[in-house]
Amino acid sequence: MPIDFVAGSGLFSNAGTVRLPMLYTLLVGGEVGGKQHVALVDCGFRNDHWLTKYAFSSWEEPVDVLGRVGFKPEDVEAILVTHMHFDHIGNFEAFPNAKLYIQLDEYLGWSDAVCAAHQMETEEEKAWVFSSFDPQDLIRAAQGISEGRVKFVRGDEEVLPGITAHLAKESHTFGTQWFEVQTRNGPFAVVGDTVYWYSNIERMWPPGYGQGNTFNQIKAYREIRDLLKNKFDHLVPGHDPLIYERHSSWLAPSGNQIAEVNLRHDDTSRRPTVSAQKIIHT
Repeated sequence: MPIDFVAGSGLFSNAGTVRLPMLYTLLVGGEVGGKQHVALVDCGFRNDHWLTKYAFSSWEEPVDVLGRVGFKPEDVEAILVTHMHFDHIGNFEAFPNAKLYIQLDEYLGWSDAVCAAHQMETEEEKAWVFSSFDPQDLIRAAQGISEGRVKFVRGDEEVLPGITAHLAKESHTFGTQWFEVQTRNGPFAVVGDTVYWYSNIERMWPPGYGQGNTFNQIKAYREIRDLLKNKFDHLVPGHDPLIYERHSSWLAPSGNQIAEVNLRHDDTSRRPTVSAQKIIHT
């Protein structure tokens, strides 16, 4: 993608292009009620028309991605959806036991937007509305509501023990939310596209693409900065390849990378040993 798409017009105009990782984040909590708890922030998208629309490469099934760190899609109990763009919610059906946590403002906002778009006369008029949103995801979410799989969040709310949702209303999208995660090393913020790149929050410069209000996005940056005391190594952004440089990371056989951001005191690294990595690469 053009760098200014994520880093922002003006400061980063005419800066070339970059390969963007499409991230989702695994959260593994300590034992509560005699069991370990597993959640995702966002869940990627399906192997469908989006792959050719935006020339993606190295797409992988969740079973392969999670399997590299010792988990299965069936282990995931909750998917914390930062917003309803296709690359953040589109593959939730791959996690059969997970409930989805979505801001009510996000669901209602996209419902209204889709209704308005279908009053437009041409596909060209609708193109921007659907540039990052799949109306089929709205249908699938409605099915999830009927099945009791969707839990609506209303504003700031502790959604799981130690995990608090923060509403960034009318910022990146209608009801974007980011998640404060308490750890023994202090709070972390897993933010989705509230912050595309570290530079957005480090330089207080919003991206070139959004479907909301950039002033509200800057307000969210301030709230995240206050929480983290400007410790940006405690931030998990939506699409920044620098996450693999700022944290322990390794390359999977597919060519995709895995970053290990924080470990519990009683946990061990999932990073393969040197000998195992040599076997993988040969």
